[in-house]
Amino acid sequence: MCTADNKECGRVLRQRVITAVIGGGGFFAILYLGGPWIVVFIGIVAALAFGEWIHLKGVPLWSLPAVLGFAALEGIFFLTGSEGGLLQWVWPGSVGFDLDEAVWVVVVLFVLIPVLIRNEQTVLDTAFTLLGVLYLGIFFRDFTWLRLSGEHGLAVCTLVLLSVWATDSAAYFVGRRVRGPKLAPVLSPNKTLSGSAAGILISPVPALVFFAVDIRPYSLPGMVVLGMVASFAGQVGDLAESAVKRAFGAKDSGNLLPGHGGVLDRFDSLLLAGSVAYHLLGYLR
Repeated sequence: MCTADNKECGRVLRQRVITAVIGGGGFFAILYLGGPWIVVFIGIVAALAFGEWIHLKGVPLWSLPAVLGFAALEGIFFLTGSEGGLLQWVWPGSVGFDLDEAVWVVVVLFVLIPVLIRNEQTVLDTAFTLLGVLYLGIFFRDFTWLRLSGEHGLAVCTLVLLSVWATDSAAYFVGRRVRGPKLAPVLSPNKTLSGSAAGILISPVPALVFFAVDIRPYSLPGMVVLGMVASFAGQVGDLAESAVKRAFGAKDSGNLLPGHGGVLDRFDSLLLAGSVAYHLLGYLR
């Protein structure tokens, strides 16, 4: 929070706005293009996020757990899922694998790492790296599949994004004004129950707007449910990343995005929200 130095507060705010305009505009352009553009872009973002993840624990970038971690993460991202995995969008005809088979191979490899390197990195380092592989590989994969989910993929993915961002904005402004009991003071001391509730209450607004302008991938109740589920999942995802950062005494996951922190800081809410939304699609009408 900026309270002591108004100049510093203004500088940080300018950084946040500039990064949001440029980064957000570019992200929506790639989201609109879809196809190989979104697959390659998210594949790169996933690798950057994984680099921030292992940096939090101090796992050396060129250590065996890190190198295998990058390979395993991209393997899960590109090669698992329906119809040959996401790589088919970049390289038609590519062969994919079932997610459970891929996870089995990855877990076996990581169980063997402490033996192969004679415990040069601890079991905790290896376990934390494996968690990052599964968490980021699967959730970034699901978010990308959400965008590529049929003719309504762009609308559905945009609805989830807007619901999460509306939640974040409402939670911030209402939480600062109303205050009240803390949501999870040990994990994120600035979040309040009032802000969380406001975020969930406002999350159906994008669905109502979509329905009003005749963008209707599902029925109105289905779209409202999707927005509210994304809102709740986004808040949980944000707290989950806060728990990881808190464990290592880090304020941000990185500094790649001026005024916003790291890639993980920007995608923490969207990762869980996108994954939950993707698995919810089959139940919506």
